[in-house]
Amino acid sequence: MNESLPPEPPEREELPLLDDAQFAIVVLLLTSFTLIFFILIVTLWMS
Repeated sequence: MNESLPPEPPEREELPLLDDAQFAIVVLLLTSFTLIFFILIVTLWMS
């Protein structure tokens, strides 16, 4: 996918960055909570 990008330098010592699995879980949680909140707002607004 990222053939044109140079390899990233290993700068993971100063901050405990999330790896891919944790980042995917966080994104899924945020999107699911946002979708649930949006559906609740629309449902309450339509009623």
